[in-house]
Amino acid sequence: MRTTFRIAAFTAALALTAGMPGTASAQVLISELMPDPARDWDGDGSYDYRNDEWVEIFNAGESAVDLSAYLLRDAGDSWNWRYGFSGVLAPGQALVVYGSDSRVWEESAGLPVYGLSLNNTGDEIRLCRFEGPDTVTVDTVVFGRHAVDDRSLGRIDGPEGWALFDALNPCGDTCDPPGNGCLPTPGAVNSCTTSSARSSWGMIKRIAGS
Repeated sequence: MRTTFRIAAFTAALALTAGMPGTASAQVLISELMPDPARDWDGDGSYDYRNDEWVEIFNAGESAVDLSAYLLRDAGDSWNWRYGFSGVLAPGQALVVYGSDSRVWEESAGLPVYGLSLNNTGDEIRLCRFEGPDTVTVDTVVFGRHAVDDRSLGRIDGPEGWALFDALNPCGDTCDPPGNGCLPTPGAVNSCTTSSARSSWGMIKRIAGS
């Protein structure tokens, strides 16, 4: 069985980050993330717990956005920069950054090479933007210990705003936020395949590329 929902304008989800600088009027938002991968998500042919982490952003506005001023930041001891974006993100388009992408960017920027460095027991990641000499926090996501072993945390429509996409490692209502039985969708608008029994990894890759 396959159902589909759109992230839309993220109205309900924004309540989760109310009070954080920039989030109320943000056009580009963090839409999904995989803190604890258990398989080869970046498609390089091998599994690596650092390379296969990922964070996805989404353009919820009606105009294209130049991403050259946007960066990801991790809640480490020194709030290290993890990735600097480039290119243009069209309206309604999602873009995924893998840990392997982060490591390449860190190395090219002359920074310590850790990747996205998402903590499995809970962490915080921020999407930031340079505005002249200032750095503005555009969006912030704080996640807990239930986003583990191939469960992604994603924005959805509805009163809760967030859910765990847990088809690959079901947890249902025992998780916070609850699982929705859907497959993770890296690089694609959040949609839902509710039956994982007949889903191969090739099918997941096709969904992500659709």
